[in-house]
Amino acid sequence: MLLGVLTGCTTPVASPAASTPAPGPPAAELARFYDQRLVWTDCDGAECASLVVPVDYADPDGPTFEIAVLRAPSTAEARGSLVVNPGGPGSSGRDYARAASGVVTDALRDAYDVVGFDPRGVGASAPVDCADDAEFDLLIATDGTPDTPAEVAEIERVSAVLECTSSVDGLVDHLSTADAARDMDVLRAALGEERLDYLGVSYGTHLGATYAALFPDRVGRFVLDGPLPRDLDAEELTLGQALGFEDSLRRFVAYCAAEGDCPLGDDPDPEVGLARLREILDALDTQPASTGDPDRPLTEAAATYAILMSLYRVSDRPLLRDALASLASGDGTPLQRLLDERTGRQADGTYRDNSFDAFYAVSCRDRAAPGDITASVDRLSSAAPFLGEYLAWGNLPCAGIEVTAPPQARGAAPTILVVATTHDPATPFAWADALVAQLGDAVLLVREGDGHTAYREGSVCIDESIDEFFLDGALPEPGAVCD
Repeated sequence: MLLGVLTGCTTPVASPAASTPAPGPPAAELARFYDQRLVWTDCDGAECASLVVPVDYADPDGPTFEIAVLRAPSTAEARGSLVVNPGGPGSSGRDYARAASGVVTDALRDAYDVVGFDPRGVGASAPVDCADDAEFDLLIATDGTPDTPAEVAEIERVSAVLECTSSVDGLVDHLSTADAARDMDVLRAALGEERLDYLGVSYGTHLGATYAALFPDRVGRFVLDGPLPRDLDAEELTLGQALGFEDSLRRFVAYCAAEGDCPLGDDPDPEVGLARLREILDALDTQPASTGDPDRPLTEAAATYAILMSLYRVSDRPLLRDALASLASGDGTPLQRLLDERTGRQADGTYRDNSFDAFYAVSCRDRAAPGDITASVDRLSSAAPFLGEYLAWGNLPCAGIEVTAPPQARGAAPTILVVATTHDPATPFAWADALVAQLGDAVLLVREGDGHTAYREGSVCIDESIDEFFLDGALPEPGAVCD
């Protein structure tokens, strides 16, 4: 059912960005970083540069390292730089900027140089290493719903394998989102921008909101798509995602039944299909499915992860449906293949980047893990019966790691545009109001639909509204809904 029609979707209200005071100068001890100018070199059709930043901003005379930056130059005459972040944490901002033609519209490609950077610890920016590829395979495949003492002991053993290291002295202790936000402000200065224009999706909204808290007077036009509030602890985040993915899973089951000949049955009640899916997954707990690789059968945990990864995009629904049909007949190969494609696992058993490593290294320092994991499992199992237990055990690798306190807001930033999708599995719609409230001055734009994030996902209304904000400073009416 629609939450609304497209009323007000493109009705502009004035942006107050131009009335904010000019940014203050950086601290004197950081001047050598802020005084940098990027030297661009050819980079396979784009332009690449390196940015020097301190490992610890409280010790600017200490160790430094380089942040890798990529720019896709404007296709016309650039009005400035638009910095983009694809989320994660752990995803490459350089790869995201390289794919600029799919990330933003042609109108924004004409107007902006699209710039992405690999956040500290990610990709080409002093990549952190937390485990080898075989250990990540094991972490994915290990029983995520342990129901015997031996299974609990095994998941505890496997989770303890993760131990992050870096070739840069001290970097592992400075991988929080607040550290990355400080790097982003140095990047802003190196780009020659007085204020930062920014598009962040998913975790990138958390990075953007953290930047706005630290540097409110340097915020330009910010769009945060797929909102992730800054103040959630790990259990609160996990519960929100468990509920979001369960909602999306029910909607997938309803789609599958409506298509007919569904491997989960054709009953229009999604609870019936979910019960059948639970039977299929439970069977894998005792007998993993064949994948053609005797050393890597499809376990219950791996199948569950594959299903979740296939809920991010509506376009994956037919693939997931067919893979579940094969699994119901005993063949786990298609679902394993979907999982490998979504996680970047290659045919030789290696992963194409260090996104898993960076995900844990950053997440564990951003959000406090539950002190009692078994009590947390009980709470989440009760609140989200299908996925709560599985996702709750996923917090175990972060247990006992010291968390970096999130920064307090230093003042009011200009109005920020927050965009949320009503049936987003990974950043559930309920988080939108929380992030808007945290920002203090923000406008919410709603996409009625399924899938993760909204921009460039098929809604002309969403795309035009975001473009109008970036190009003209025109905000949609608060709460405007796009179909």
